[in-house]
Amino acid sequence: MNGISGTKLFDPDAQVNRAMFATVLHRMADTPKIAYNTKFPDVKDGQYYTSAILWAADKKIVSGMSDGTYGVTQNITRAQIAKMLYEYAKLQKYDISGAASLDSFTDKDKVRAWAVGYLKWAVDAGMISGKPNGDGTFRLDPDGFATRAECAKMLTMFMQKYVDK
Repeated sequence: MNGISGTKLFDPDAQVNRAMFATVLHRMADTPKIAYNTKFPDVKDGQYYTSAILWAADKKIVSGMSDGTYGVTQNITRAQIAKMLYEYAKLQKYDISGAASLDSFTDKDKVRAWAVGYLKWAVDAGMISGKPNGDGTFRLDPDGFATRAECAKMLTMFMQKYVDK
């Protein structure tokens, strides 16, 4: 992850958008080249995120939104990060067989069906440990927007589990 807006500031409490996260994964993959195409109407040629999003779509890491767009400026949720990291790990042929129970999280019933497997994997891998509720319990906050600090933690845990062995 680089600083925000060309600075050296990290801004840990700022939210991460979907374009930014695709760019991080693209960098982790050594920025492979991909030809421009019009897969998503909101991904214009020549933007900092263009190649990253098109590469991630080509590799089945992302699939876009239900309206056919990618959602470039939409903030990314914790569940979406879990999905993208899972699909990236699968692409890299890492062991993605782990699946922890979500029963200890107070909001387990708020996890959308498509995200259950991804979040079970992310919890098992140590990338998500939950947000404190203030009473000794924790929540997943699957639809909560991820901050740069949360994103960095998830990426660090991913790297420790799979890459830095």
